[in-house]
Amino acid sequence: MSNQEEKSNQEERSRQEGASGQEGVSSQEENQKVRRKKRMIIIAFVILLVALIICILLLLRKPEEEGRNFVDRDNVDTIMEDMTEKVAEGMFECMMTTEWTFENGDSESPNAYVANVENNRYTIYFDVYEKESNELLYSSPLLPVGTEIRNIKLDKKLAAGEYKAVVMYTLVDDDEQEVSSAGFNITISINN
Repeated sequence: MSNQEEKSNQEERSRQEGASGQEGVSSQEENQKVRRKKRMIIIAFVILLVALIICILLLLRKPEEEGRNFVDRDNVDTIMEDMTEKVAEGMFECMMTTEWTFENGDSESPNAYVANVENNRYTIYFDVYEKESNELLYSSPLLPVGTEIRNIKLDKKLAAGEYKAVVMYTLVDDDEQEVSSAGFNITISINN
């Protein structure tokens, strides 16, 4: 073999070794990229799993809000007493007639009657609204506990006929702040 042939063979081997070396480097880089992708996917999955567990724990956690009572065997009587007391605070006994008759649109009613009985706790006032139009027909003065109002004359003059109306009661405390309210249906009859 001549020198030239030998050189050519060496160059050929070098090229082949270089090519296979480059192939080795590029496959190594590809393997590293694949491993990085796998790691990123695993990390993302772990983060999602941890977030999901945290959300589930937060949803299952007992509420610890102040002011809320949870009933159990030990406190059922106390809670029932508290609830009854709060309901009783806003309740009132209604004493009134439900059919008010007026001779005409300017007259007082001989049978319209509303009382704030002694059993009640709060001062009341009431407004009378025509049911169909929701128009205000009468506004009462404040009625302290134990007082009544008779001979009611409507603030709005109505034509002869029968009207469905609502009496809206409002209970107020000593500072005249609303405690609660309730509505009752009545019938107003204007004879002439």
